[in-house]
Amino acid sequence: MPNLESLEPKGVWEIFERISRVPRGSGNEAAVISMLEGWAKERGIITKRDRTGNLLMSIPASPRSESRPSIVLQGHVDMVCEKDAATPHDFAKDPIALRVDGDWVTASGTTLGADNGLGVAMALAVAEDRSISHGPLEVLLTIDEERGLTGAGGIESGFISAKRMINLDSEEDDGIYIGCAGGRDTVYTLDAPRRTEDGAGVQVRVGGLMGGHSGLDINRNRGNAIRLLTRLLLAGMEASGARLIRLEGGNLRNAIPREARADLVIPKGAEGAFRSSIESVSERIRREELAGTDEGFSVEFESRGADAAMGEKDSARLLRLLLAIPNGVTAMSQTVEGLVESSSNLGVVRCEGDTVRITCCSRSSVMSSLDALALQHRCLGELAGAAIDQPPGYPGWKPNPESKLLARAREEYARVFGREPKLKAIHAGLECGLFTAKYPELDIVSIGPNIEGAHSPRERASISSTQRVWELLKAILERGA
Repeated sequence: MPNLESLEPKGVWEIFERISRVPRGSGNEAAVISMLEGWAKERGIITKRDRTGNLLMSIPASPRSESRPSIVLQGHVDMVCEKDAATPHDFAKDPIALRVDGDWVTASGTTLGADNGLGVAMALAVAEDRSISHGPLEVLLTIDEERGLTGAGGIESGFISAKRMINLDSEEDDGIYIGCAGGRDTVYTLDAPRRTEDGAGVQVRVGGLMGGHSGLDINRNRGNAIRLLTRLLLAGMEASGARLIRLEGGNLRNAIPREARADLVIPKGAEGAFRSSIESVSERIRREELAGTDEGFSVEFESRGADAAMGEKDSARLLRLLLAIPNGVTAMSQTVEGLVESSSNLGVVRCEGDTVRITCCSRSSVMSSLDALALQHRCLGELAGAAIDQPPGYPGWKPNPESKLLARAREEYARVFGREPKLKAIHAGLECGLFTAKYPELDIVSIGPNIEGAHSPRERASISSTQRVWELLKAILERGA
């Protein structure tokens, strides 16, 4: 692991490097929480956990700043665990292999974890840096954000005492975030019994796609590996009478799938028609749809042994359902220019025995539209004969242009950046909506450095942007948030 101590702000990158040594995929945060508790104990910082597992650190005010309003600095400790297929990395035990590339910190073949490790590092660096003048601080570090914001959803009333919060989970430094979308998941469970089929076995793989965050990147027209593979398989099956053995793709409901694969049985003598049909469709997709967005798109074939396969009707039913499920942008905001209002992401498909599970993530800043998307998913599932599970989801965060904290943040942003900030809403789930549901009086803004490619192995964080946002955070705290 390279030494990041030469980077500025030094304290932030030192802590980020330390966090990156500890596995912290969603649901596997115990080790990093324990490490952070130890970090706090070494510095005499009082900590506590709630029943969900969220960690709170209490930092006294700087001398002569005790009368300032208290404030919460908040981030989540978990990260999305995505890697390239050829990368031999075990997220359960291996440290993230950090590297510096010009103005960027990135990782080798995996997600970086700057989402939201950099936010956590900034909060801890404030707690450690005695040169910063601030009022009473609470550092709230939540768990399991990436799988559905369950850490923030489980926060207990009275766990925090401050009335103002700076969320450090934004990924663009050109503005201040004051709103976000709500979200809801849908899980389809489809029975697809298999029977022995004569013929040749083949695996078809789609890969080389950009992928990305299912909220922040959903409007970039990037290919969804599951959808693309489904289109290819439909063409191949219609030409050859092939049957599905299994189809799998994607790793996370909130990441655009980069890779997908399917095993099939092809009737003897129909292999050429199957392959020719797929190659014809894939070439059109490459030339007409993915030019300029997913230049690395690839389709590979590999001969395999034949295995028990789904019947003709079940194979077709699964593929037609996958193609019918809403995916991508479904509506743009009519009040905020350029903001995606509603979207849905076909995130994961897995075959487990004779059962197929499909997981989708829907988002909207309009709650009635989110309900409508959930209803559309449920109706499609019922038409396809699938069982549907739709957990309650999480609320959006309504902007408050009259926020006192926002007024201070705008003033300091203009001073630090030399320009007025954009006031922005994000088409992704921030934990702020859940906090305001539990603490209606809480005044929140969200800031963060430039992070590109979040939720994919191309994730990278800007060093210069991290420096700018650090100066902004210090200025807000020092001048009385």
